[in-house]
This record gives sequence, structure tokens and C-alpha cells, in this order.
Amino acid sequence: MEKERLRTFFIDGDQLTVKYHYDEKAEIFIGQFPEFDEEPRYTPNGRPWKSAVSIGCPFAKGQYDDCGSCPCLIKAEPHDIIGVCFHEGLRSRASPEKKPVSDISASTGN
Repeated sequence: MEKERLRTFFIDGDQLTVKYHYDEKAEIFIGQFPEFDEEPRYTPNGRPWKSAVSIGCPFAKGQYDDCGSCPCLIKAEPHDIIGVCFHEGLRSRASPEKKPVSDISASTGN
């Protein structure tokens, strides 16, 4: 059985590849996701990548004050735990303003 997989997330003109390792005890692949709070990452359109479990956003519209329940978090697939925040209040002013790329899809590699 393979022990590693790569998955590339494509959102808002950016791509992020995450390595997954197989956990034999849990019998599932577990992703090694970046810590976006510690090392922010932005799409070419200036939008921040966020984890669904991030809390404390002043613009959160969700029931539980987390990114996962906020409609501004756009994910490649509904079950994903990372995505890009589309709230204009969090958009980086350092990035050029471009039209959003409509490619919000994901692919998995074996």
C-alpha cells in the first residue's frame, strides 16, 4: 500500500499542494496542512488561504465564529478543511487587483 499522496488545491488562481501520509492506526490519509495563521499565504488576487478551524475573524458570518461555518470560505471540495477567504475586508492590499479566477476545483494525485 502506498504511504504518501499529494493533492493540489486550485482556488482563485492559486494552487497549493499538500502531502498526505497514511496513518496505519487510523487507517486513513492525514494531510500536512500549512499553518496559515503563522505563515500567511495569499492568492494572486490578494485573498488569504485559511483553515476551516481558524477562529476569531472579525468578519466571520458563521454560527460558530470559525472559518469553516462562514460562507466567505471557498473550498475546492465541500469536505475540505482549507480554502480561500473571499471577504473583501481580509483581502491584501499588497496584491494587484485582478478579476477572480473561476477555477475552484481540486485534483488528487496517487
